[in-house]
Amino acid sequence: MNRNLILALGVAAVLAETALWHGPLGAGDELSAKIETAVRAELKRQEMGAVSARLERQPLRRQLVLSGPADDFQQRELVRILDAIPGVSSVHWATPPSLAAEQVR
Repeated sequence: MNRNLILALGVAAVLAETALWHGPLGAGDELSAKIETAVRAELKRQEMGAVSARLERQPLRRQLVLSGPADDFQQRELVRILDAIPGVSSVHWATPPSLAAEQVR
């Protein structure tokens, strides 16, 4: 077989498997649900029920986006605490810290 054809078939197979993994087979949704459940439990333990968290999904990157009222200290600590949850690659706030702090006041 032609070397380029074999390479093209390999790339196509990997792309198809990735699409199935994140789509119909549901592994991406399962991972997201598991991480978001752990994050909600941690937010409840920290008594930060007004803060919401979601994983970025288009594409699924395991980056946690936080939103809601919190002062600068709370924002820094939540980023530190939630970044330690297994499966989370990074944490950031949807709104800049100065705007969120003004909303709390």
